[in-house]
Amino acid sequence: METLRRGLAAHITGMRITALEVLDRKIFDMPDDAIKRDIVDRQISQVARRGKVLIIFLHGSGSLLIHPKMTGQLVLTSDGVTVFAGGHPTPSMLRPMPNATTRAVFRLGPGCCLYYNDARRFGWIRPAGADPCRTDPFLARLGPDPIADGFTLGALRQALARHPRAPAKAALLDQTAIAGIGNIYADEVLHRARIHPSRPAGGLSQAEAGCLHAAIQDILRAAVVSGGTSFAGYVNQARRRPGYLGQAHVFRRQGLPCGVCGTPIVRTTVAGRATNFCPRCQRR
Repeated sequence: METLRRGLAAHITGMRITALEVLDRKIFDMPDDAIKRDIVDRQISQVARRGKVLIIFLHGSGSLLIHPKMTGQLVLTSDGVTVFAGGHPTPSMLRPMPNATTRAVFRLGPGCCLYYNDARRFGWIRPAGADPCRTDPFLARLGPDPIADGFTLGALRQALARHPRAPAKAALLDQTAIAGIGNIYADEVLHRARIHPSRPAGGLSQAEAGCLHAAIQDILRAAVVSGGTSFAGYVNQARRRPGYLGQAHVFRRQGLPCGVCGTPIVRTTVAGRATNFCPRCQRR
């Protein structure tokens, strides 16, 4: 999501929304008169992020929240040519726009469109105020951002203490405890910190929590530099997909040797989510 935010910010900041076509009211249920009053003809002043939610600030009229969830995509075109694409990696991202998965179309001036696609319709778009992190009920409940300066070891220990008996992986995935860690990165972080994903979150020692804190920041910052694990920034000068998955140590590597000790990676389920770990490096 941070890669997606940076890419969008570089392309659409300062542009004006000249029209908005809502194709699916389940995704974006806002009256047409409110769209015309609060969104159309508004300039995009900033593209921000809170956890996994994009925040598009509109000059003089609050903001728009976009939560792509599992299958959402944002595709920006200019004169019909895709210049930026980010979100869930499916072939529809590279098809001519709009297509069968398109749920909303933001027109940003002559020949320029931002398409929101969502094959399974899990995501949502909704209006918010000028200070959505404080006033929007969903954003206000989110925990600290793991790549922000304020994410200290103390903040992590406080987040883990919210779920003392829950598996460490479940605690990492709880967005109200820590905002922004997804399933892939939870596996990678726990492997880097040498912590079994089923270990009770409240049972980690000070030293283990310190290793986990360092792993969270190292893994996520490396992922941002590499372009994330989706197609965010897919349509770039080199026409290459981002590369963090090529660096992954456990995700989608079940049966392959651990890069640290050579033990085959195991795939299991923890807190209802598919989980990959090394049984030797991450002893229970």
